[in-house]
Amino acid sequence: MVLLSAAAGLVSVLYAVLAFRRRGQTPLALPLALIIAGVAEWSLAQALSLATTTELARAFNYAVFPGVAAVVIGHFWYATVSSGRRPPRFALLLVHPVLLLIAIATDPWTHVFYRSVESAADYGLVVHPGPAYWLHTVYSYSLLAAGVVLVIRAMRRAVRAQRRLYLYFLAGGFAPVLGNLVTIFADVDAQRFDLTPMLFLVTALVWWWAERTGMNAERVPVAYKQVIAAIGDAVMVLDPGGRFLDVNPAATDLLATVDPAGGGAVVGRQWKDVAGPYFAGLLADTRQCTVTGPLGNVYDLRVARMRDKAESTAGTVVVVRDITELERLRAELTDHAVRDGLTGVFNRRHLTTVLDAQVQRATAAGEPLAVVLIDVDHFKSVNDRYGHAVGDQVLIDLARGLAGAARRTDTVARYGGEEFVVIMPGTDARAAADFAEQWRRRCAAACTYTPQGPLQVTFSAGVAQLPAGSRHEDLLRLADEALYEAKRAGRNRIVMADQRLSAVR
Repeated sequence: MVLLSAAAGLVSVLYAVLAFRRRGQTPLALPLALIIAGVAEWSLAQALSLATTTELARAFNYAVFPGVAAVVIGHFWYATVSSGRRPPRFALLLVHPVLLLIAIATDPWTHVFYRSVESAADYGLVVHPGPAYWLHTVYSYSLLAAGVVLVIRAMRRAVRAQRRLYLYFLAGGFAPVLGNLVTIFADVDAQRFDLTPMLFLVTALVWWWAERTGMNAERVPVAYKQVIAAIGDAVMVLDPGGRFLDVNPAATDLLATVDPAGGGAVVGRQWKDVAGPYFAGLLADTRQCTVTGPLGNVYDLRVARMRDKAESTAGTVVVVRDITELERLRAELTDHAVRDGLTGVFNRRHLTTVLDAQVQRATAAGEPLAVVLIDVDHFKSVNDRYGHAVGDQVLIDLARGLAGAARRTDTVARYGGEEFVVIMPGTDARAAADFAEQWRRRCAAACTYTPQGPLQVTFSAGVAQLPAGSRHEDLLRLADEALYEAKRAGRNRIVMADQRLSAVR
């Protein structure tokens, strides 16, 4: 028994050092190191008490209790941190150890801890506990019970992976408590070999294993009320280190498309290992963003940081919604808002917005800007003779021709009725007139088929270049004046506003 207790003490010393060295990696390292250090002191003092003579045995028996106090404090500290609460005030926790040391140090004279101590040939010492001993015992078990209550309350609101951690905590702490109760009450006066420190060492090993295998590398108290399995959005709960704690079915399906090899089994894995290049870098500062997935789907991703009572990050909730169809409809509605319903080219409202922006840009850059104002010749006669359906088709065909012939930087818009405007940035009036002439020839050569036979139409156009210091209204007015001259000169021609010359090309 002496060798077993001494071996447990030496192992605990080594283990306490290892746990202490991890204090910068997890807030659970320090309380765990304190527990193991207490176990080491408890075990070594017990081994020396069993191996020495009566007087020394009594001294070493007293030396057991500071280790007991360290284990109790460490247990409560560990439970408090694990449940997501602020670490306990050490000044208050030290009241018990200080009073315990005073009671032990003065016990040979006051007998408040042990009323008497006697030697026994078969099992070492026979002691008669005093009031201080029972106060120490009641306080220790009260503190242990308080820690258990904190863990149980945290477990009730925790996610799946976190509940498993708390179950390990409770299971690991059950054996030493049971062993200590047996030691105390089986024969209260006999100070036999106590298995409790070795059982606490086993407890610490269980907790260490749970932490190192990914159960809880940080404080991770996570409220589960927001994680609803029935909702369609993908909900993922991660610890502060980016490890998955829980996912709902929608998240499982989503992650299976991102990480087919994982099959959706992600609890315990790192976000960066599962999310892939599309999502991996989005946790740092992102609160909400839109991202395109590997299959082209568009997702709305929201990141919510959870805080514990100490205002530290307790974890992260990531909510992802597939908005592919919504984005398609939004783009379609946006496009419809700026498009002419009949011809499909831009409408007058969008024309005004674009032209105003282009005027400002051209003025600032000192670059030319031209517009071509087009009007279908004798369009009223087309409607009167062939009907409005044919008239509409003429406009549609002309709009398609203009949109197909315009450059990528140009903007084609329906100005109203049978009039169209083409905005041509970076182009002077002469170049714009040359382009317009090409469009005019194509239009004159094209046919629209009607019940009365093929129909050919022509158009007239006015071309204007932005004068220095002018507004977009001035540019359109100049183009309109040029268009009026083209009509007055016989139609089917292009006229530049700056020259007022008609020309049938």
